[in-house]
Amino acid sequence: MVCLTLAALGILAAVQFSLAQRGAGKCQWAALRMQTDIYIESQTSGEVDPLLTSSSPVYRENYKQRDINTSFLTTPLKIDYTRTFVDQRDCKTYSQLIVANPKNPYIIGTQITYDNTGSAGLKAKIIDVVISRPSTEPQFNATKTLAYVDAEDWSVIVTAKQDSRDLLKMVANSYLDLWSGNGNFELPWGTPCARLEGSEYYTEECQPVSLNGKANTDRRYVVDEGLGAVSVFSKGGSDGTLLDIHEFRLVQGKLRYVHHFTASDAASVV
Repeated sequence: MVCLTLAALGILAAVQFSLAQRGAGKCQWAALRMQTDIYIESQTSGEVDPLLTSSSPVYRENYKQRDINTSFLTTPLKIDYTRTFVDQRDCKTYSQLIVANPKNPYIIGTQITYDNTGSAGLKAKIIDVVISRPSTEPQFNATKTLAYVDAEDWSVIVTAKQDSRDLLKMVANSYLDLWSGNGNFELPWGTPCARLEGSEYYTEECQPVSLNGKANTDRRYVVDEGLGAVSVFSKGGSDGTLLDIHEFRLVQGKLRYVHHFTASDAASVV
């Protein structure tokens, strides 16, 4: 029989508490994906699922808070493409939705933050929706964007070849820091590396050619190690007020894809 001293018992209790806390902050992939599918189904039908609003989440469109029951989510859409990043550590997801209807096209990015601390299970806490459409993208063509992203490889990366969360986030931040000249990390450009700006696709290199000297601020992240992917919402542009969506994919330490979309004015999205 092994006897533990009070000091040893104290250390053991501290370790168990630390592990419990770490576990409490991690959400299951299947649960996150299921909840996010409820959001996508709500946007498809234009009917807000009660499961999405049961915890009264904060709902924002283009960084402006709105009543979810009278929001863009009540606009039914025929969605032609979706892709979702799942961030188990921070209990968040990011979904890209593309509507290629030529009469009413949209590119939508949605970050959802979940709470799993209660007894009722996973619940949406914050829903951030950034909506892009022709009013702010002169070259906007959702059909072209759909064709480009649909041809890309966003398959799951085997565990042994996945890049760390820290590296994924550092690369995303360093790319955004290019605009202000504050980057101190040499970006690992892939060969090839493709960059999608709205509906324009560049396959020669990912590095942007026009930098405006303004920092990208108010960054909000979703990191998915399994896809080597990062979603970042931020404020940028020449005056620092444009709302941007950036998506990154890193494969074995090299940037493979960079996507960038600019939000429409919140008053004109419906």
